[in-house]
Amino acid sequence: MSEKAWKISKPSLEALASRLLALAAVIAPARTTAGEVDYSEITEPGQIAWDYSTSLTSLKRFFFPQVEPLFEFSRKERGVSLKPAFDRRLRVFLGVRPCDVTAVNFMDKVFSRDYDDPYYSARRQNSLLIALACNQPGENCFCVCGEGGPFLKSGYDLQLTALGEGYLVEAGSAKGAALVEDNSNLFSPADEKDLEEKRRLAKQAENSFGEPKSYFAAALRKISFGKTDDALWEKMGEVCLGCGGCAYICPTCNCFTVFDHADSTGGVRRRHWDSCSFACFTREASGHNPRKEQCQRLKSRFFHKLAYQFVLRNGRHGCVGCGRCVSVCLGEDPMPEVTLRIRRGEWAS
Repeated sequence: MSEKAWKISKPSLEALASRLLALAAVIAPARTTAGEVDYSEITEPGQIAWDYSTSLTSLKRFFFPQVEPLFEFSRKERGVSLKPAFDRRLRVFLGVRPCDVTAVNFMDKVFSRDYDDPYYSARRQNSLLIALACNQPGENCFCVCGEGGPFLKSGYDLQLTALGEGYLVEAGSAKGAALVEDNSNLFSPADEKDLEEKRRLAKQAENSFGEPKSYFAAALRKISFGKTDDALWEKMGEVCLGCGGCAYICPTCNCFTVFDHADSTGGVRRRHWDSCSFACFTREASGHNPRKEQCQRLKSRFFHKLAYQFVLRNGRHGCVGCGRCVSVCLGEDPMPEVTLRIRRGEWAS
C-alpha cells in the first residue's frame, strides 16, 4: 500500500469540491452554452464536466492573463506614486488535464528563469493543481509525443485517475498531501491492486495514440543545428496567415507587450499577450523589421519552441502536445505538421 495514494468515491469527490468552494475559487472543466468544455470558475460541484477530453483553452489565462494590470500610477506635485496590482486570490484547479499541468510547470520556469516575475508568482503560489489523468486521449492530442501526459509522474499537487466507481488519488506535493489529511474522512487507503490498475490504464492510454503525430526529436536536432531548408520555411510561410491563433491558444506561449493607459492625472500600465507571428512584433522604432517575411516569423516561432538552447533554458521543449494548435490553425502549420515536414525535409501535408 502506498503512503501517498488513496481512493475517493464520486460522491466524496463532490463533497470535497463543495469544501474547496468554501475556501477558494475553484477552476474546473465546465460545459459552455455551446455544449463544449472549457476551464471556468464554478459555483457548485454539479457544474464540473468530469467526462471530457480537452478543454477549449488552457490554464494560461489564469496565471498569465491576456490583459493584465501591472500597476496604477498617479501624478503628484512632487513626482509619481505607484500602486502594484497583485492578484493573491486562492485558487484550486480541479480535474485539469496533465498537458495543462505540464504547461504550468513550464511557465514556472519561464517566469522565474532570469528574474522572479512577482505577478505570476503571486497567482502561482496561491494555487493548487489537481490533475485528472487521461484514460483516453482526444482526437487531436499528441501529449505522448510532447511528454505532457496522458498520465503524470510529477508536477501536480494531486492526480486523479478514474477507476470505475471512484478515483485513485496520488499526492505529488506537501500541499496535496495536506489537503487529503485535512479531509481524511473522504478518502480511503489505496492498495496495490488499485495502483496496478492505474499502471494498466496508463499503458493502455499510451498505446491508444498509435503512430507518432509529432516528431520532436528530429525537429529539435535539425532546428538546433541549422539543418532546415529555407525553401521549406518559405513554403510553410505561404500558408501561415499570421493570425497569432496558435500563440494565443498555446498553453506555453508567453510573449507580451506593455502599454500605458493614461491621462493628465495618472493611469495604469498593462501587459497584453503578443505573438511572434504578428508582422509588427519585431518592428523597430526606426521602422526596420528584421523579420519582415512571414516565413521568417514562422521559423523564429518554432526555433523558440524546439531549439536545444531553449530546452536548456526552460528544462524542456515548448510543446506539451495538447493539440489545440491543430484545432485552431486556419493555415496548415500546427506543430505536428511542421515537425513532420522538418523530419522529412520536404513539404508534407
